[in-house]
Amino acid sequence: MRFPSIFVVYGHCKAHILRNKPPAWGLHWISLRRGSWRTAANWTQEALAMNYGMSVSASGTLAALHRLDTLSNNLANAETPGFQADFALAMQRPAPSAAADAPDLGPNALLARLGGGLFTAPNRVDVRPGPMERTEDPFHVALEGNGWLRVEGAAGSTEYTRDGRLLVDAEGRLVHAASGQPLLDDGGSIITMDPNTTPVIQTDGTILENEIPVAKLGVDVLPADGLQKIGGGLVRLVQGQASAATSRIHQGMLEGSSVNPIRAMTDLIETNRAAQANLELLRMHDTTLDLAWNTLARPV
Repeated sequence: MRFPSIFVVYGHCKAHILRNKPPAWGLHWISLRRGSWRTAANWTQEALAMNYGMSVSASGTLAALHRLDTLSNNLANAETPGFQADFALAMQRPAPSAAADAPDLGPNALLARLGGGLFTAPNRVDVRPGPMERTEDPFHVALEGNGWLRVEGAAGSTEYTRDGRLLVDAEGRLVHAASGQPLLDDGGSIITMDPNTTPVIQTDGTILENEIPVAKLGVDVLPADGLQKIGGGLVRLVQGQASAATSRIHQGMLEGSSVNPIRAMTDLIETNRAAQANLELLRMHDTTLDLAWNTLARPV
């Protein structure tokens, strides 16, 4: 009496998908007669058909869940001044045969052609400016154009923001209100002011106290693909170089969030349906595998 063997493809897992790494591909087969695991010499189309759909559905589910997280965060910040929306990106996972640690796949052309589903790529910041709103607060500024205000980071590094809510702290420093970190002038120095005076901020960023210039806001243009959000309305430049900006600065105004709430809600519903569809496919594959285990192993 001959018992069939079931091939099992493994390697797709959440850790690999979220870390943007190719999977550790492997293939084993189970002899139902002996219950032992052995490494298969060749991959078969039957094994691929049984497990490929499950792994692709799993990667699609994880990519959809990541996009749901991103869209939910965007929607939650639809009213946050200076908030820049995130784009959730996904990339095609290469075929198993293209993985660096892939075994010898033999002449199986079908497997060599098939991709491995999706994995998430780093989010990209939407640098399109939000709408400007007038507040008449002298410590509110809005940037016209693609510039970013310079802010000193906790470790002395330069960070950036488009949130123009400012205030003067107890030490006389002009700080970013949301994070409490000091603003830098065009020379990279911390801006200090008299807390008992009301500043006048000109369109070029020059700050006047009693009609006397005391500092100029540092404003840079940043590459869109080199930004990393660090919380508190701040971003860090992780690749590329900043360049001096010529943005016009409007005192008494604030830039709103770049999130379109209606579009974000529509995308959220669409992505939720995609995640549900992939989960349903996973359940179908699981049922198929269950039938295989309980049917193919029976003696004829």
